[in-house]
Amino acid sequence: MREFLKQWRIYLVYGFFFSMFINVLQLTFSVYMLQIYDRVLSSYSMPTLMALTVAALISLGVLASLEFVRSRLLVRCGVQIDQTLSRDVLDSILKKASLAGNTPDQATLKDVNSLRNFFAGNAIFALFDMPWIPVFLAVIYVLHPLLGMVATGGALLIVIFALINEKVTHKPLQAANVVNGFSLRFFETARRNARTVQSMGMIGNVSTRWQGFNDTVTKLQTQASRQAGLVTILSSWLRQSMQVAIYGVGAYLTLKGASTPGSMIAASIIMGKALSPVQVGLASWKNVVEARGAWTRLEALFKDRSGGAGAKPEAMDLPAPTGLLAAEQVSLAVGGKYLLHNINFSLQPGEAMGLIGPSGAGKSTLCRLLLGVWPATSGKIRLDGADVFSWDHEKLGPYIGYLDQDVDLFPGTVAENIARLGEVDSEQVVAAANMAGLHELILRFPQGYDTRVGEGGVILSGGQRQRIGLARALYGKPRLVILDEPNASLDDEGERALLAAWARLKEEGVTLVVVTHKPSLLAGVDKIMLLKDGAMALFGPREAVFQKLAEAQQQAQGQVPARRPQAVPSTVPVPVAGAAPFSAQQGV
Repeated sequence: MREFLKQWRIYLVYGFFFSMFINVLQLTFSVYMLQIYDRVLSSYSMPTLMALTVAALISLGVLASLEFVRSRLLVRCGVQIDQTLSRDVLDSILKKASLAGNTPDQATLKDVNSLRNFFAGNAIFALFDMPWIPVFLAVIYVLHPLLGMVATGGALLIVIFALINEKVTHKPLQAANVVNGFSLRFFETARRNARTVQSMGMIGNVSTRWQGFNDTVTKLQTQASRQAGLVTILSSWLRQSMQVAIYGVGAYLTLKGASTPGSMIAASIIMGKALSPVQVGLASWKNVVEARGAWTRLEALFKDRSGGAGAKPEAMDLPAPTGLLAAEQVSLAVGGKYLLHNINFSLQPGEAMGLIGPSGAGKSTLCRLLLGVWPATSGKIRLDGADVFSWDHEKLGPYIGYLDQDVDLFPGTVAENIARLGEVDSEQVVAAANMAGLHELILRFPQGYDTRVGEGGVILSGGQRQRIGLARALYGKPRLVILDEPNASLDDEGERALLAAWARLKEEGVTLVVVTHKPSLLAGVDKIMLLKDGAMALFGPREAVFQKLAEAQQQAQGQVPARRPQAVPSTVPVPVAGAAPFSAQQGV
């Protein structure tokens, strides 16, 4: 964040520079009143009055102009902050959210807004003006030392109130922000699953749970507001009392002949100007707290990106991959628990591997490692010999196709979703749709490829969303395609289109990894890996693995005597509880 601050420093430096002249010109009215009372009214000089009035009006005009320039500078600073941070923060949040074991309490784009509003609002003006409080107090001392001591005492008391305000509001506001963030995430989860919540009669329970979070936030914010309000009222009372005190002392000095009425009025006005930044700071203290919290969260976010867990090192550009995929003794541990252990295999360009195993075996986890989304705890996933995690995904992405279990589309047209939200290449979009067997279906949509799918693809069926997701994975010229349960929502026609797409990919030499629970979909793969409890139970050519599975099942049922398994790379035939029975005939 300090590096970013260097880019905005020029605005802040000039803002502070203009503040110097603004605060000096804030004395205009005080000096004018002093001269009116001490010179004009005593001398009855009309030329003096005219000259003082013209000079005061010119000074006030310059003051207004400088305040306008300072305001524009800081507004521009806020815009620069937004333009500098927003995209980097969004990129960092998305990358961090994709990592294994990431925590949800991270920075958001709202933090960028908090910083922008702080640098373009009253709080930053108060901070610029506070260094000039001693100057105003020094001017009052020049008028009379006793007046200066009264003003200094009031300023110190208001500063003490400001420190008390920070003390009593910091923890409640911080806790409220944490609970509010959790409440918003809970609401978002409920909104995404609204149909489930509605159909299963969970609305009341969800509302009760959310109300508990909201009541906690309200209680904490009310506690902070009550305490801050009390401090603000006391400081406001003190400020008004100081006006009374300064007039009273000024009148006393005037009666004693130690001062003049003009000095009394000028001292009162100057003291009001001196205490104003503190009062404004108290009123906008919530913005200060929010900006400080936002700065801290963004600092932590960028530290994670640059050197924390899961951070990617800078890498030079590499040639386009051909699809040679290898896992070298790969393990992944999250929270001290191994999700994958000692995975070791390789696929040549154009080979297809079926990834099978019971639920929770680590299939989707392995897919994320193969994509380079998660870093391995030990070992390496290599694509054409390069560590896939360290590869720049903005450059590698066009050569990767991925279909997740839960397909979620973005607001936009069908064509934009297939084109991965980039510039739509009509020929490649149609080619991807044809490969996914989707072209004729899309043409029947109301506006064809220009049909807007709605948020999350809400106007489409589950099967249609999955087939559009498949077309998105096939868009361009991918060299590695990973499909995680690609037939979960497909009908028979969709499955035939899926198998046809696999055959086309193999013809084009694309490396393919498919996660499935259906043996019938494994007919087109060259190799099969069986995962169990995060470890490889079987891996080898399709027919050999089917044979081993059949033998293991028969052995478990007592149909054949146990015998030593034949050599299959990195395998031990282990029957998998709950898995569907496999046979060589089914595979064929």
